[in-house]
Amino acid sequence: MKGLILCAGKGTRLRPSTYTKPKCMLPVNGEYILVSIIKKLVAAGITDIGIVVNATQGEIRETIGDGERWNASLTFLLQDEAKGLADAVKSAKSFMADSPFVLMLGDNLYEGDIEPLIGSLDADHSKASILLQRVEDPSQFGVAVIEEQQIVSLEEKPKSPKSNLAIVGVYALTAAIWPVIERLTPSPRGEYELTDAIQMLISQGGHVAYSVTEAPFFDIGTHERWLEANRYKMDHDPKNFADRSDQDSKVQWIPPVIVDPTALVMNSVIGPHVYIGPNCVVEDCIITNSILTDEVRLSHVHAAGSVFGSHVHLAEQEIHEQPARHILGDRSTVTRLHSDPQNGDSK
Repeated sequence: MKGLILCAGKGTRLRPSTYTKPKCMLPVNGEYILVSIIKKLVAAGITDIGIVVNATQGEIRETIGDGERWNASLTFLLQDEAKGLADAVKSAKSFMADSPFVLMLGDNLYEGDIEPLIGSLDADHSKASILLQRVEDPSQFGVAVIEEQQIVSLEEKPKSPKSNLAIVGVYALTAAIWPVIERLTPSPRGEYELTDAIQMLISQGGHVAYSVTEAPFFDIGTHERWLEANRYKMDHDPKNFADRSDQDSKVQWIPPVIVDPTALVMNSVIGPHVYIGPNCVVEDCIITNSILTDEVRLSHVHAAGSVFGSHVHLAEQEIHEQPARHILGDRSTVTRLHSDPQNGDSK
């Protein structure tokens, strides 16, 4: 069995953070989303992995490399134009050949085991197997309708969902998917939907297995979801609760906190749920529930629920009593920031 990770999306809802970097290369708990997914596949015994990218994403290959450090073999596959998930999968047809494969989305983090999903392909002689979870707002997802323990229909982002079972974004697929992808037509959204392809398998009499999971998963499509995923991962990583008092007596650490060894933090209050990446400098700040990616310089900043891109420089004249929310893209420089006095937000 092979693995496939789709990373070619533009991440428009995560701008400005994704103007200059792919969303699969955003850090969660100090680790690129893509790296977490690669490790998940390798842990399930899948080491031959294809990664679908677009023509502008050379950074992914340069940073991730060939996968040797994770005992994986990575093959980068090009999607010429963003036409939907099914089209992205089609880009991997020659790489997959007749092999079954596990498909994961490059902006999703799933915290459960994927082995049961893989096993259901053989156990049920299925053409495909999908992971489902009950959610409060299924209209944001692909939705499955189950009758007598069988999937009878699938629909992508319906306005009036017929169930609360959302497709999580982890799939086990067989070579049966290729003929139906070739027959797809664009959906009303103008995309070739993977949900429609799996529905065609069902309509043709093919068996599609499913598993309902309660394990956490995060569709990291917005800054709020990115920070939510970061909080969860930080809460479940014991190393984030290590005593850091020996680093600087003038810094108060409120765990969980991750600080890269190359970062410098002075005279500040940091945490909880703060990641400070490589070569950051933080001085005279109060920071909570925030992500500082790399090369960030902050001075006299009181921030909460904030994301600072690479090479961001933000300096206040004095630290404010109320925290502000900052979403700053790569290479932003702000020497003095006037926050909205009513909600404390600034961008």
